[in-house]
Amino acid sequence: MNAAVLCVGTELVTGMVRDINAGFLVYKLLGKGIFPKWILFVPDGMEEIASGLRFLLEQGVNFLFISGGLGPTVDDFTREAVARALGRPLVFCEEAWEGIRQAFYRIRGIEPPESNRKQAFFPEGARFLPNGVGTAPAFILEERGTRIFVLPGVPREVEFFWGLLEQEIPTLQGGVYRSEILKFCGIGESQLEEKMLPLLSGLPQSLRLAFLPNYGEVWFFLYGQDVPLEDQKRAEETIAAVKSAFMPYLFSPFGETLEEAVGRLLLERGWRVALAESCTGGLVGSRITDVPGSSRYFERGYVVYSNEAKLTDVGVPEEVLYRFGAVSEETARYLAEGVRKKTGVDIGLGITGIAGPGGGSLEKPVGLVYVAVSDALCTEVRKFQFRGDRLMNKRFFSQAALTVLFTFLRERDTR
Repeated sequence: MNAAVLCVGTELVTGMVRDINAGFLVYKLLGKGIFPKWILFVPDGMEEIASGLRFLLEQGVNFLFISGGLGPTVDDFTREAVARALGRPLVFCEEAWEGIRQAFYRIRGIEPPESNRKQAFFPEGARFLPNGVGTAPAFILEERGTRIFVLPGVPREVEFFWGLLEQEIPTLQGGVYRSEILKFCGIGESQLEEKMLPLLSGLPQSLRLAFLPNYGEVWFFLYGQDVPLEDQKRAEETIAAVKSAFMPYLFSPFGETLEEAVGRLLLERGWRVALAESCTGGLVGSRITDVPGSSRYFERGYVVYSNEAKLTDVGVPEEVLYRFGAVSEETARYLAEGVRKKTGVDIGLGITGIAGPGGGSLEKPVGLVYVAVSDALCTEVRKFQFRGDRLMNKRFFSQAALTVLFTFLRERDTR
């Protein structure tokens, strides 16, 4: 079986917004052994959406996902375009309208504007699904042997509807094979590949390798189409060998994201962490607290952006700031130790750097960051140099901080 994804939105085709939904849906479909044959992006236009739908139906896909364009405004055309492409009239659903009204009361405490009534119209023969996290219902219909799932464009709403639809989509054995996805931190893509190659020699031709760099992480998996069972067994043996050989860098057994992995390790040890962030402006704390239940291990975070804040909030000595500068190994060390001692936690993390685009020098260029982690026994400081714009550097800095914290926690029991 195969599938296609049609993403609707002028903001997507003009680059104003980066796509999330197609990546999410393809990832989930591959996990079910269903190959994504097409991914198509179209702007918010009646004919463009209808043409995209007709084209994908002509490819004979088994499942077609459409996301976006189900809102109440004049530039939301998806339901009308689907009806036009399939030659079906739009039919008003009173039950769907009542669900929209209840959603408005639940979320905003008001009666919905009359313009939202268009969200309760569906192509004839469609089955609607109420939205548990937003207002726009989704709907399902079948055409020429293709099951069509029409979803809102908000990523969290797509995730919600996938939870409802997953049971309606079969999980296939054979077809598309994908091994467990291994996620590494603290090692670069090229370095990981070079060290891993001896374990990958002699793999069957039915299997392909995937190394995917992602903001300081590297994801690795094996995949293929129509992979024989004996080759799948070989793939699982290879994945097990890779996990064993690179365990110090492997975080995915502890969580889907690096912040989840850090949280799992802190919970296992019964430790709490506090942060003193400068250049990241609270981004590390934000990522840690994105994980449900993080209050069990996250104590607090200080955004010590100015020298005065570093001095008064966590006790970096004025002499250190004057002699070595705010961006230095010494300042990072005092940030980590100071926040740990002030809050009485088990682990202190300090981050200081230069996000740019200004503020750099030959000695301390833009993209330089120091990350320090401290417990009662020792303090470790790592230096990193990145090359990106301001927002990219902040993301890289936060990733470096979580990587340092993860490896420190993993190695703590061996010291």
